[in-house]
Amino acid sequence: MQENKNDLSAFEMLFEDFKNKLNQELNIYEKLSNEDYKQLLTSFIKEYEREFYNNFSEIFIYDYYKSLINNNVMNKILDFVQQRQSLNNQGKNEILKAERITCKDVLNFYNFDLKQNSSENMFVSGITGKAIPINYITAEIITNEDIFFRPPKGDPKLRGPHVNYTIEYSYNYWVNFKEQILKYIDDFEKNHSEDFLEDLNDYRYWLNKYHMLKTFLNQKETVGNLKGGKNNVKN
Repeated sequence: MQENKNDLSAFEMLFEDFKNKLNQELNIYEKLSNEDYKQLLTSFIKEYEREFYNNFSEIFIYDYYKSLINNNVMNKILDFVQQRQSLNNQGKNEILKAERITCKDVLNFYNFDLKQNSSENMFVSGITGKAIPINYITAEIITNEDIFFRPPKGDPKLRGPHVNYTIEYSYNYWVNFKEQILKYIDDFEKNHSEDFLEDLNDYRYWLNKYHMLKTFLNQKETVGNLKGGKNNVKN
């Protein structure tokens, strides 16, 4: 028996509206279970992970750099190093926290975990389970807890044994760093085809849909538990 809209909670109405819009976008006319929607979106993401398999290092860095700019982290770094007095690190912890949130947000959006061993670095997709190789620069960004602790340039496998990291508080260094990341962003957008960029935007679109579905399913389970019994999220 079909439920009356008046009997649905606000949450259920939002969830039904979300699924109805998905049906319209995908020309789906039959009734699907929640698990069906999850598997369908997962299949889309699986295809994009295959398409961008060799590009995820640069995609991560591109998104991370854009977030440093858009989230105002870069300007906070410049303000800090310009005003910083000798041995005075007031305000540094807030910058470190903001940078780590920026980095983790990019990873969480793609639902990637970093896995490392002695021979390689890789992302493992939390959605599809796919293992995706990444370069050492990407791994260093993710594992570096202090952005002011700057790694030496070059592949670590080719560095000499006495090459050291530096602690960098120079204002000019960070001005140049901002210029370099803006150039990276610009080059990324110029050097990839329109089709590549459109597919990347589509990929992000379906990732957003997947995250929304997961949020609805988690909320549905929480509501079911509060009512005294688990809802079956597959129905």
